[in-house]
Amino acid sequence: MAKVLYITYDGILEPLGQSQVLNYLEKLSEDHEITLMSFEKKQDTKNINYLKKTESRCRKSGIIWVSLIYHKSLFGTFYDIIKGIYKGLILKIRNKIEIVHARSYLPALISLVLKKTLGSKFIFDMRGLWADEKADSGTWKREGTLYKITKRLETIFLREADKIVSLTEAAVKEIKTFPALDPNRLEFEVIRTCTNLSLFKPSISLSNSEKKPSFTLGYVGSISLWYLFDEVLQFFKILQEKVPNSVLHITNRNEHKEIRNFLENYSFTNESIILESVQHDKVAHSMSSMDAGIFFIQTFYSKIASSPTKLGEFLALGLPCVTNSGVGDMTSIIEEKKTGVILSNFSKDSLSKGVDNLLTLKEDDELSKRCIESSEKYFSLDNGAKQYNKIYSSF
Repeated sequence: MAKVLYITYDGILEPLGQSQVLNYLEKLSEDHEITLMSFEKKQDTKNINYLKKTESRCRKSGIIWVSLIYHKSLFGTFYDIIKGIYKGLILKIRNKIEIVHARSYLPALISLVLKKTLGSKFIFDMRGLWADEKADSGTWKREGTLYKITKRLETIFLREADKIVSLTEAAVKEIKTFPALDPNRLEFEVIRTCTNLSLFKPSISLSNSEKKPSFTLGYVGSISLWYLFDEVLQFFKILQEKVPNSVLHITNRNEHKEIRNFLENYSFTNESIILESVQHDKVAHSMSSMDAGIFFIQTFYSKIASSPTKLGEFLALGLPCVTNSGVGDMTSIIEEKKTGVILSNFSKDSLSKGVDNLLTLKEDDELSKRCIESSEKYFSLDNGAKQYNKIYSSF
């Protein structure tokens, strides 16, 4: 049994923290002593009922949860790092921490200080190429100081980590080519963004007799930043031409105005578009009326390290996915069991062929079974927890 300090800059009061941090730690706490340090947004802590519910979950699992307040500004970030180091040192001594598990880069800086000062093992859970994500999004410039400092720190984290966790095989292959690193000394484990298969399960799907539209294409989540939503609408337009009465079912929380602005450029009827907002624990039920999922992502350099959560969720429900190449390991995962359609570009001809391929794929009686098998192989929360457990136990 290891004594682990898990540090996340994402708050566990947010949906991401619940699904990609707390769900894992509850399972890992069965075999290890877990101390969790998270940075929570002030507005999230004001939801007292949810706060108490989360505290109860941690207590029930024996997780010691230490929450710090997240500050958004540049100065605030430096303050968070100093506060995290100070609190981390106290927790390291008080709880006799043996392993510090850092989720992404800022926690990695805190963890590296703990390793160098008090001798703990250091797990660098990358979650992607963060500096390059900032540059690709336009937030930072690659010739800028922040980018250069972060890339330098990235090299140090990779070199000093006792174990590196990557979301994709593609990122591992790329990182091993970095000139400042010796690939033979890097200890990698690939653990993708996992899905709670007990929540996203095909048993909740509606029967065919309950599905009124000829075909329901599903879009779940954000339309901004990396996502190419206009191309999704172009795909759906062609689908409607080939399958009349088709429906695009969009589940999105905060961008309805932007979505409607996109829709104004098309002549879709009100009956052909479902636009709704649902809580995280209701998303699986909303997706159960869909026949296939779709999302397209810009193929920036940083996207080789991305593992979109929604792919695992669609597959877990037995639904094929339409997406594009050049993002993480999605192409190899989908092509392995023929669980979706991969587009190499968004020309009208490519989109039309993609629609034809999707309709043909849906005629395969074994499709749903293959999707579920693929989700269990690559995106199972239980398997992900077992991989982390293996890492903890190896020290």
